[in-house]
Amino acid sequence: MFGFPAIFIRWIEECVTSAHYSVVVNGGVHGFFAGARGLRQGDPMSPYLFVLVMEVLHMILQQLIEQDGEFKYLWRCQELNLFQLSFADDLLLLCKADVRSVNLFRQGLDRFATLSGLNTNPQKSHLIISKAASGLRDSLLATLGFQEGQLPVRYLGLPLISARLSIADCQPLLQNIDSRIKGWEGVQLSFAGRVQLIKSVLISFEVTLLVVTQKWIGSGMQTN
Repeated sequence: MFGFPAIFIRWIEECVTSAHYSVVVNGGVHGFFAGARGLRQGDPMSPYLFVLVMEVLHMILQQLIEQDGEFKYLWRCQELNLFQLSFADDLLLLCKADVRSVNLFRQGLDRFATLSGLNTNPQKSHLIISKAASGLRDSLLATLGFQEGQLPVRYLGLPLISARLSIADCQPLLQNIDSRIKGWEGVQLSFAGRVQLIKSVLISFEVTLLVVTQKWIGSGMQTN
């Protein structure tokens, strides 16, 4: 599908299936066991594999949408062919409140689960429905099997809202970054050390949305 050489695929498979782990308890290393499935949390290979796997899901959904011909995109998303957003380990699927379109998502997720063994968790998955589509609520929830969610929810540290983000919306994220940096005030660091500290703190927080939306936050006077 992606054109990777067979030897490269075997290398990745070997990295995933042959790894062994120990557990640190009270500062001491205990045990040594083989991984059963997946990657350990924080594994540097994880983001790369996630991107590849989500691309497979995208292809599955794209094929279903093209074959159906009646998929209803969310407002202003059709020109971009936008129906899926993935970041870190989060997945957003976007469409109008339409049972047929939502059912295509359900079919795609089921087909993806059959191929990859990765299933959606109903307890951690939510369907957010606009007030205008409240009459379809029960049908949509039954189709996907998810819980109903409500806006605003926080994604990448910022609220998902239909209105323009304000400075107040971004304050919790900015305060978290500020508190992490201030925690090192008593430590003597060189200029290069301080720069590295700031970079590491920023990387550890999900600031992607701040970068993407900086032109639309508040008055534009404070964007970073």
